[in-house]
Amino acid sequence: MRSRSSAILSVLAVSGLLLAGCASGAAPSETSAPDTSVVESTVTEPASVGERVGADGVMLEVWSGAVPDDTIGEADPGNQWVTANVAQWVTGEGVTAADVAPVLRSTADESFSAEAEARQNVDIEMAPNKSYTFVWSYQVPEDLVDPATLVLCVGDGDEGCSLLSD
Repeated sequence: MRSRSSAILSVLAVSGLLLAGCASGAAPSETSAPDTSVVESTVTEPASVGERVGADGVMLEVWSGAVPDDTIGEADPGNQWVTANVAQWVTGEGVTAADVAPVLRSTADESFSAEAEARQNVDIEMAPNKSYTFVWSYQVPEDLVDPATLVLCVGDGDEGCSLLSD
């Protein structure tokens, strides 16, 4: 009988320690959330790849870029394809990915701006504050295809810009 009592007490002691360990963990409201800060950036002072940039309720984070991208096929004469893998967020309702397609710009030529061409369906409505991943491609004049000068922006403005590649 004594060995049975010892075994039961041992099991209860171990259970008590496990429960005490669980109780000492952080409550869900106390856990740290992922960093969602937006880095201030412009075309002339873009953020680095992997930093979140934004303006006017639209945010993006460049994950990677292919400069030039020879996997797509032929670009128009005198151009090359450039591709960016991007995480995107919006704060407003009723916005599709096509509405907030990033614009490619160049620090070497302020007049250059390229509209995005999607590599997947972008007519889906984006839920506010939810991350979406898109692959966007751009036709860029061959003389501007330089990873050090290509910048991806949330729009036509001067803010919310990130380097396309490091």
